[in-house]
Amino acid sequence: MLFNYTIDGFENIQHQDYFALQQINHKLMSLYRSFGYHQISTPTFETYDLYVSEDSIPSDDLFKLVNHQGKVLVLKPDATLPVTRMAAMNHPNSQDVIKFSYETNIYRNFSSPEIIKKEITQIGIEYFGNNSPECDGEVIALAIRSLLQNGINDVHIDLGHVGFINFLFDDLAFSDKEKATLFKYIENKNIGDIADYLEKLTLPDDKKTIILKLPLLYGEPKTVLKQMEALCINNKMYQVVEKISEIYAHLEIIGLADYVSFDLGFTNQMNYYSDINFKGYINSCGEPVISGGRYNHLSEKFGIPRPACGFAIDLLKVIDYMEQHQLLPRDDQRIHVIFYEKPQKTDAYKIAEQLRSRGIIAEVFLLNETKESQVSSFQANALYKNAALYFLAGGKLLSEHNGEFSEIKAIDAECEVA
Repeated sequence: MLFNYTIDGFENIQHQDYFALQQINHKLMSLYRSFGYHQISTPTFETYDLYVSEDSIPSDDLFKLVNHQGKVLVLKPDATLPVTRMAAMNHPNSQDVIKFSYETNIYRNFSSPEIIKKEITQIGIEYFGNNSPECDGEVIALAIRSLLQNGINDVHIDLGHVGFINFLFDDLAFSDKEKATLFKYIENKNIGDIADYLEKLTLPDDKKTIILKLPLLYGEPKTVLKQMEALCINNKMYQVVEKISEIYAHLEIIGLADYVSFDLGFTNQMNYYSDINFKGYINSCGEPVISGGRYNHLSEKFGIPRPACGFAIDLLKVIDYMEQHQLLPRDDQRIHVIFYEKPQKTDAYKIAEQLRSRGIIAEVFLLNETKESQVSSFQANALYKNAALYFLAGGKLLSEHNGEFSEIKAIDAECEVA
């Protein structure tokens, strides 16, 4: 009887997908390294205290446990907080420029349907100590390049700014509840509900008109910039327009602006974003595969004032897309399997070592049944569908092909790296 001990929300990664994951990881880390990012790793467990003061992740969504000292720990639900902590601990000079890259798993105990993954494999970058539009442009550009370099061309980035609407709402002295309600309606582009809600508020008609236009601030960047400028009622809103205009100009210079559209109405669950935020999409997929933005005040939590910007990619979502569109790197390196009779064990292991020294995969097994049965058994195993089979038997070296066995002098195999 086969027992199923899997847990809802967690999944195994089969060997071909894992090979693809490693290849993509290597390609992306090489990309980030070419821009000066240093790969780091943070622990799987974090202290509950690190997240309890953050209202971006509900406490019920954390996997919690208590260690032998009675300290409450959580499985890491977010990568940015621990990386920011590491940057603060190892680089206490707030003027330091720090560029980190990482690949990690995060864990969210979603109470939603079982199909939602609770273990998420992320790869990302964090850029500390630079508050310039060029920094934001580099981060957004790397998010785009991360998909392009894996053969995914159907890409777009939705770029927003958490300040534009907030600065408007602050000027209008909305309560937190009023802000939250309007943000929800704006994100859903629900103009009817916005109009109904505004009728309940004491607000001049010209300000209501501005709010009703907020859900329409999306699309072609230069058009949206003009619309934003027309809605500004204070200097901070004008500064937002200037900032994202400079970021877009930088992306034009490096030739990636065509992948960017603006959407000033979306929000992000992670409330530490203080400035720009963005989501990366593969156009035929409904959900974003990249999430990022600027979080200039998060490092203050660890005693070091330092601006920062970064993003994370949901790697398994990307792999799912690549698999559906035949874009995954495949592990096609041929396996050479040598079966031997006991008197020829020394020869079998010597041949295998010679093959491995040339970068060739070689496996050795004792021949404990007929050659025909051994061939049938291995050909039925999906892991050996591309294997070349050899036999050291009766003092001879035999090669198998289509059920026929031919004597050969040596295994003539070339290194085949996928």
